[in-house]
Amino acid sequence: MALEQDIAKLIEASNDLTTIVDNKITDIDAKVASKSSEIDSLITSTNDKVDSKLNQLSIIGDGNFGTRAINVARYFTGSGGKANLHFKLPLKADTDHDMFHLKIYGYAYGEAKIVESTLVGYCYKPSNNVINIEVNGTHSPHLYKGSDGYIYARLSFETFYYLTVSVDTMRVGNGRLLKHGDIEIIRSEQETL
Repeated sequence: MALEQDIAKLIEASNDLTTIVDNKITDIDAKVASKSSEIDSLITSTNDKVDSKLNQLSIIGDGNFGTRAINVARYFTGSGGKANLHFKLPLKADTDHDMFHLKIYGYAYGEAKIVESTLVGYCYKPSNNVINIEVNGTHSPHLYKGSDGYIYARLSFETFYYLTVSVDTMRVGNGRLLKHGDIEIIRSEQETL
């Protein structure tokens, strides 16, 4: 009888120990799940912050003179043909009074040439035109007032085959910083629009 009681106590102690271990496993699983959720939330939050900072990299500077906006407009085509790219600025000659600075980069694969041009000017309301123009670079850079009164930049290409370009801007003089969406790129065989 004493042996049976000892065995019963041993079984009861074993069951108690099993219950304690099961409860600890449940606690550990709950803590791991909670920490896993916190880590997932932290990763998501960190990714959102990194994405936001990467988006802000499109503006370099504090908004004052010399601040640059990167990749404000871009163009790609795999088709060929000779034509011009016209870059319509949000500046109208009879309305605006803004200086501007454009830097156009890219690769004209079909021509096996680098695309790199700098164009500066002054959309000058008193003369209803663009003045104090300086252009430099590849693909015959040109600035002009279009028939709609807006200021345009133009680059000319012998072939558009796999052409990629990107436009950066800088705030200069009395001008504002042109940003993403401000410049419209138009492909046309015409010299001016």
